[in-house]
Amino acid sequence: MRNIPTDLLRAFITIIDLRGFTRAGERLGRTQPAISLQMKRLQDLLGMALFDKDSGGARLTEAGELVANYARRILALNDEMMLRLSRRGTGGKLRLGIPNDYADHFLPKLIGNLQIENTPYTFDVVCDVSHELLNGLRAGAFDIVVAMTPDGPAEGAFMTWREPISWVGSSDGQCDTIIENQLRLVCYPEGCLYRRNMLTALQREGRDFEIVYSSPSISGIEAAVSTGFGITVLADRLASGKLRKLGVEQELPQLADVVVGIYLNEKLNSSVAQGFAARIADLFEIQPQESF
Repeated sequence: MRNIPTDLLRAFITIIDLRGFTRAGERLGRTQPAISLQMKRLQDLLGMALFDKDSGGARLTEAGELVANYARRILALNDEMMLRLSRRGTGGKLRLGIPNDYADHFLPKLIGNLQIENTPYTFDVVCDVSHELLNGLRAGAFDIVVAMTPDGPAEGAFMTWREPISWVGSSDGQCDTIIENQLRLVCYPEGCLYRRNMLTALQREGRDFEIVYSSPSISGIEAAVSTGFGITVLADRLASGKLRKLGVEQELPQLADVVVGIYLNEKLNSSVAQGFAARIADLFEIQPQESF
């Protein structure tokens, strides 16, 4: 009897959920050709086509729909088994590095779930700018790191995806006069990719600006921007209701997406760390931005 590797099933489901081979590759830290080869192998093992070639995208055949149903159940059982086995240990400590804005947005849900499940592990959490976190990971200071990179994932990514970023200002329009005159910028300390992207974009277009407020805290950034003290750049899904997205109408320069990745200490051979990295990835679930 043939056995189907779970990594092929996980890649298959990721393609379905993100509606594309390229997005699935970014999520899983693989190239698009590598994902295509995995799907060829899966279809060869099953002896049938899973994707409708005429659609030119990730639309499933009838057999593909059937396989997807079973694949989700198989992966759910696999992940449940690994999590239950990890709890049978004596416990331990995981060292997590994460940018401040992601920590404020996502960690409360993760910690709440761990509390309900009575997880036997403890955590050291450090918030810092991404390049410092990656340096710390290479030095062995962390077990898991969430970090942003400008042009592509750093080496050894467990999972990656693209994160759109945008200019944001106060929701009540107090920032309009700031945009019409010299731009007043609110930003994270030096080393932050948001800061780097906004300054690069403004310098490229020769725009006049002044950094009027700097804070390592997302709450500090939001407080300054929401009162109209200045404008800033944030990941689209991290901006609160106190802020509004700015862009073409305000004649602000276009910004490049950042690449977000989850990284594991290469010296750590731990199914527990991998399990928690997968759970962190689930918190960052991204809906596709465009269709085929």
